[in-house]
Amino acid sequence: MLYPDYDLIGAKGHYAHIGIANAFSKAHPDMSREQAIRFFAEVSRRARDYDVTILSAEAFFRHIDLTKDGNPRKIPGQPEPYWKARQAYINDLRHHFDHDNIEIVMAVRRQIDYGMSLYQEHVKTSRYNADFATFRAKHWQRFDYLRQARAWREGFGILRLLRFEDFVQSEDVLKSFGTLIDVDLSGLTAAPRENASLPPDLVVLKRMMADSSASTNGLRDMVDKISRGSLKAILKDMPKRSLYQDLEDMQAFHRSFSDANELLKREFLPLLSSHEPLFSDTLASDYLFGDTLHPEFLLQLSRHLAKT
Repeated sequence: MLYPDYDLIGAKGHYAHIGIANAFSKAHPDMSREQAIRFFAEVSRRARDYDVTILSAEAFFRHIDLTKDGNPRKIPGQPEPYWKARQAYINDLRHHFDHDNIEIVMAVRRQIDYGMSLYQEHVKTSRYNADFATFRAKHWQRFDYLRQARAWREGFGILRLLRFEDFVQSEDVLKSFGTLIDVDLSGLTAAPRENASLPPDLVVLKRMMADSSASTNGLRDMVDKISRGSLKAILKDMPKRSLYQDLEDMQAFHRSFSDANELLKREFLPLLSSHEPLFSDTLASDYLFGDTLHPEFLLQLSRHLAKT
């Protein structure tokens, strides 16, 4: 098996291919689109000597094509121009892989859970200051798994759909992932499990400070100190939280994908029982809902700040 590194083109190595995927769309500070194209060509050449070659980058899931002048552009807000730009990007990407047998593996997670995860990551790594409901409305295309899958299939021909829930339920996620893609990964050493996400109250806190004079790295450092310092135990003992406004808000978001998810299952996971939904309809109702700071967290934060 080949899991290529950037040293193929003389660039600094990295454990994932996020950087090169961003570079292809001119969205990387250090690597260029030309380097990405050279990397894809070199991977295609070397892949002929291996049974399996794997590239892994979430960034492939979110980019669109460049302008006619070859420059990056904003994601269109309306479906028609978005899907046109999205398909053009996928087709362009396919053009730069000189290899016939390419399979796209797309892992999907229940949208109500993916939405929370995606939002906290967006807030954690940027100065994003919009609330959760606004984020979901603006990034609607990230939750349209059916059309994303169809677009990849149109561009590459073969798409294998995985459910995130199927491989994370195992203690050995690496082995489960390998089984689902028919690749023996038993010779690899799995990294320790780690939940790098921010608790919901820290997401709200960082969002509230997005417009402060502190640098982006300064904000991240401050939040890290809170999450790993004296409030770590308190955050762990906080009641389960959700940034959905209430249970009805969560249910409505889940139901909005019912029809599309059923079609996704039929087209890409036909072996699933016709009576089994793609994702569970069981929603936890014991969360403390609300896209604001929880009073208990606010109290503990005030005590923490008074001591510093």
